[in-house]
Amino acid sequence: MYEQLTSRVASLLARPRALKPQTERQLAHQLSERGASMAAFLLCAADILEDHELDILFGPLFTPTLDERAELADLLFHWRPTDEQLRQLVSDVCARVPHAVVHLPDETEAKLTLHEVMAERFVRLLRLDNAPDAATCAALREALRAELWPIGVALLCERGMNPQRQHWFVAFVNHMSARHPVTRELLETATDFMVSQQNLTPSAVVPAAEALLRATQGTAAYAAGGHAYWSPDVAQHHHYRGEGKVDQERLEQRQAEVGRVAALVDDLRTFQPADVDDT
Repeated sequence: MYEQLTSRVASLLARPRALKPQTERQLAHQLSERGASMAAFLLCAADILEDHELDILFGPLFTPTLDERAELADLLFHWRPTDEQLRQLVSDVCARVPHAVVHLPDETEAKLTLHEVMAERFVRLLRLDNAPDAATCAALREALRAELWPIGVALLCERGMNPQRQHWFVAFVNHMSARHPVTRELLETATDFMVSQQNLTPSAVVPAAEALLRATQGTAAYAAGGHAYWSPDVAQHHHYRGEGKVDQERLEQRQAEVGRVAALVDDLRTFQPADVDDT
């Protein structure tokens, strides 16, 4: 199983990665200081920068997405890597992937020499050591469509998801799926809400969810009001450009968010979990 994990993670790291805007801005400073081209700097950055500089500069590139984490879900069904294996994984993937491929703003590609700092960040943020146990994974699989189950497992590995919270969340997902179809967006909304709560008892989570709904409705109402300047002076400076104009895409996103939070509130009101303590 460890060999499969190493192969999968190496494959993920070998995929071309788009340069993030914040990284591009920081690189512009580095390039002006050294008088180097982007391609040349990326190739030698691992040798000339300190570990903390590499982490700051390239951290956004080596933060795994939820989809990338979901690609490892099946490996975690009956197995979890040990701490020693996770440490070994960093050096093993570096040996297999000496360079990452970076998409540059001019639509060309360049090689970035992979440093252990980059691989260690990627492996650590996969949160493989926080994988749920087999029984929890199986219960989640019963509740979700096959294509959604890996996303659910990845969400169970989120920061703040201890075993008690994992069990609570899987029970809640089963409750939701018995009442209506569960989408990826709803799963993510439920996860974000749950990990932000210190207390998972019904008397605590229902009022918290209702407060979230009110706030979300307020955000949607603001988006429906169109662009507004905070200050008359600023509005005048910009000649009132865009004043009152509604960003339709943003409005639709906020309205969809209201729908998801409303469904979350309704499900929480009818959810009767097993006894839980403050978490």
